[in-house]
Amino acid sequence: MPNIELNAPRLISIEDRGKPYSLTLRRIAKKDWLRYFEGILSTSENQSGKRVDSFDSSAARLALIDDCLIGASGYTLPQGAAVGANDGGILNVEGWRALLPLSHRLGAANAVIAVSQSDPKDEDAIALGVESVFLDAVWSADADGVMRKFHGLRHNFKVPTAEQQRRISRDSSRSRVVGGSRNGKTLWLGAQPTLAELYDELIVSVEGYDCAGESLADSPEKIAEWMDTYHKVAAVDVLFAPAAPKVEEDGD
Repeated sequence: MPNIELNAPRLISIEDRGKPYSLTLRRIAKKDWLRYFEGILSTSENQSGKRVDSFDSSAARLALIDDCLIGASGYTLPQGAAVGANDGGILNVEGWRALLPLSHRLGAANAVIAVSQSDPKDEDAIALGVESVFLDAVWSADADGVMRKFHGLRHNFKVPTAEQQRRISRDSSRSRVVGGSRNGKTLWLGAQPTLAELYDELIVSVEGYDCAGESLADSPEKIAEWMDTYHKVAAVDVLFAPAAPKVEEDGD
């Protein structure tokens, strides 16, 4: 499988009722991702003496897709004419983004945040001074319109310092109380901007990513400039997660 191309639009393919549709997104820039993270609502409040937590990212996901959509195909225009992949017809429809099915836009949003930790590629002992994180991710449809998952995307980091760990711990607990201290609601602000900053400070090399057809490989400056911010956040979140100690239960 070829590498992920970071400097190119992303084509999200969706099949609905047996018919193919596609949504084209421009490159999602850092400012787009930071706006998305800011739009996530994570709250805690006291209701009848009990703490109630709530989390919602759906509105933020829709806003992200609507901001980044540059085309769509497979749909029928209001006049009944089919929209081709290159005729630009849908772009002439006023407010066309909001007319696309909600389920399709949410599906596209779910695709661009489909990033998770994966198992290491090798079984070698961990080298001192380097920490590697592996991710699995959905990115863009291929020439046949098929969405595939990339496995084992590797991010190699310098070992974080204690001060960098303190920054994560501090910013992960940031909050703001609205509505007063007695009946107020706590808004958790999230540490994603800090995670992205730490990525740029710690990254050494990557595997599985290209920029304009050239491998980023061992260029920390280019990696920091072009790496998808959501991938940065996902990788550093794994980097700072504690390893699980091996504990064996005593048999009775």
